[in-house]
Amino acid sequence: MLPDLTHFERHREAADVDLDGTVLPGLSATFHRRAAGSRTESVGVYRYAGVEVFMAWGYVDEPHCRFTAYAGPHGWGAPRRGCPSVDAVRDLLATLGPVPTPH
Repeated sequence: MLPDLTHFERHREAADVDLDGTVLPGLSATFHRRAAGSRTESVGVYRYAGVEVFMAWGYVDEPHCRFTAYAGPHGWGAPRRGCPSVDAVRDLLATLGPVPTPH
């Protein structure tokens, strides 16, 4: 099940986001948080050229995402365990237009 962002507060925004150490120019993200007992849940919603590409979520005290869901032409796909794949994100970005070369 995808996180319901109506239960989260916007935390921050970032441009030219990096995934696993790879900067993807043009990829931006809005991060949302909420308290979950003694922990904090976090959801990142990632966009390219204004189009939602994927979301990733988990807890801020964990080093990696618990789940990722990719957007497609018919809405969000099923959540997958773990962080987004850099290769899968590059493939998605290529369908939206020219992908700038990483720095």
